[in-house]
Amino acid sequence: MKRILVFALACLVSSSAFAVTDSGSEGSTPAGRVPELDGTGDAGLTTQFAEDNNFAGNSFDVAASQQITIAGFDLNLDNVDYPEFTIDVYYRTGTAQGYESSAAGWTLLGSQVVTAAGVNVPSHADIGGLTIEAGSTIGFLIHAQEASTAPLGGFMYTNGGPNTYSDSYLDITTYAGISDFPGGSVFSPRSWNGTVYYWYGTALDRSTWGSIKVGY
Repeated sequence: MKRILVFALACLVSSSAFAVTDSGSEGSTPAGRVPELDGTGDAGLTTQFAEDNNFAGNSFDVAASQQITIAGFDLNLDNVDYPEFTIDVYYRTGTAQGYESSAAGWTLLGSQVVTAAGVNVPSHADIGGLTIEAGSTIGFLIHAQEASTAPLGGFMYTNGGPNTYSDSYLDITTYAGISDFPGGSVFSPRSWNGTVYYWYGTALDRSTWGSIKVGY
């Protein structure tokens, strides 16, 4: 009797009535995404790492063609005056252009002490979690606190712009450099040097990943 039951169960599982699938893994494209621990998400879009000027921060827009969630940023930070910088990432609904000198309308996305890797070398900031809906534009302002008073600034960027960089999910448009925030001087145009890392699709709960699903 036991042999009959085992044989019947084996036939049932192997039949087309059941499908055994994994719910998703790193490198695949499931219906949703899970925030990764390193802050680099599913993809990233880089502007440039070619500084010829610097001070304490930059403004730029991110326009999403599909829903994304910000995972983190790479920045261009000099390490001559300071080995680390306190990085603040602010955002606002709509463009950043023209709003760089006042705190009105800006929300702090997060702050982190970031080790400066040196000129034209990416320095990573794990500041994210903001979802941008398809068709929406969000303005960003990234500020390095110590660079406002450092003799050589330290937040590296490039003269010129506005410049727009694009991939299948978003556009980045660069605008201005700043000496401080809020209330600092604004220098325009200045092109932000960096990478926006993001997740695409709807975020899933991490507990669902790697599970086995059996169904019709």
